[in-house]
Amino acid sequence: MSNQYYEQIDETVYEETLDNGLKVVVIPKAGFSKTFVTYTTNFGSLDHTFKPHGKEAFVSVPDGVAHFLEHKLFEKKEGDVFTSFAENDAQVNAFTTFDRTSYLFSATGNINNNIIRLLKMIESPYFTEKTVEKEKGIIAEEIKMYQEQPNYKLMFQTLGALYHNHPVQVDIAGSVDSIYKITAEDLYLSYETFYHPANMVLIIVGDVSPEDTIELVRKHEAARNMKEMPPITRKPIEEPTSVHMPYIETKMDIIQEKSMLAFKFEPNTISDKNRVKNDMEMMIALDLMFGEQTDFYQGLLEEGIIDDTFGYQFANEMTYSYLILAVTTDNHKVFKDALFRELNNYINTGFNKDELERVRKQTLGEIISSLNSPEYIANQYTKFYFEGVELFELIDILESVTVDSVQQTLKSLIDFDNIVESRLVKQNG
Repeated sequence: MSNQYYEQIDETVYEETLDNGLKVVVIPKAGFSKTFVTYTTNFGSLDHTFKPHGKEAFVSVPDGVAHFLEHKLFEKKEGDVFTSFAENDAQVNAFTTFDRTSYLFSATGNINNNIIRLLKMIESPYFTEKTVEKEKGIIAEEIKMYQEQPNYKLMFQTLGALYHNHPVQVDIAGSVDSIYKITAEDLYLSYETFYHPANMVLIIVGDVSPEDTIELVRKHEAARNMKEMPPITRKPIEEPTSVHMPYIETKMDIIQEKSMLAFKFEPNTISDKNRVKNDMEMMIALDLMFGEQTDFYQGLLEEGIIDDTFGYQFANEMTYSYLILAVTTDNHKVFKDALFRELNNYINTGFNKDELERVRKQTLGEIISSLNSPEYIANQYTKFYFEGVELFELIDILESVTVDSVQQTLKSLIDFDNIVESRLVKQNG
């Protein structure tokens, strides 16, 4: 077991990679009443074409398998496991993203028992064709419910217009058609490939003993007698740099029209820390240009061009990168013109140093404040772990951000020739 002390925030991280490849991370929080635990596999909705261990050929599974598998791991032959966690002072949950699936619990007691319970739940899959068929109807209704929501529909319409082939344009849960193609064999194949301990990380944050906790997990994993696996081979995603459709619209029965302006960027192949730094730089730039305190936001709000639903999302991953700005407005062109003017202004003239420093310090304060939450630490540590960065390194990365680096990042990314206009318009408009 090794440990790393972060003096700035007075936090120590204890970690060990077990013989079977599982990374165990313990972050003790003395005096905290609640412990938060995540058990995560580097397997998300993007991973539908891969080579199973020991095979030379790629195989493809239907869209939505990662999310489907998340649902099924809660079900065992003797029933689901929610009750057993609740009876031991714990609340259990899970979620699937484009690149990972995370199982988690928070508890105020019986921590060791609940850790072993979580490990056993994930490490003992139970699927039959009958139980798989039953789950399809449940997930199909979940998909239909989301597809009826305008914001959800607009988001995936926009991603479909941005990307030609990239699976990021596909709903994490898949489609109704794709999930009805899923078999128990697909689930077991995906499980055996991606749920090996060497592709997973266990993170425990709370008032626990690092030595005792890691020893508990070490003994449990040793009894499984699993060897470290070779690296997983995922099929490379071939995606043109151009957008798929520069303009797309759908008619819906809505009161006010909704729009998204989306910029497509080339996937980021720089080092992990620089990618995270670029992420921070872009989010600071967006806050300085379009945040609620800006003249841009307040002016358009007063004119009735936007409302308080206006927002933006910057994604900066290894295989895809984009910026989406979303607005509810019947004045799409006025909004678009104002947005482009603001972007061009900051690209050409840069940012005010004092204002940038204010936002940078505010961001730093928010990060430090969030470190009082075991839930935040566990979830964010997991996210950054798979990106090759330690959560507590964010402070040093943020302190390296300058007014020049923020302008350079904005200038290097924004391309007005590589943009999508995506709209939901009134059915009878």
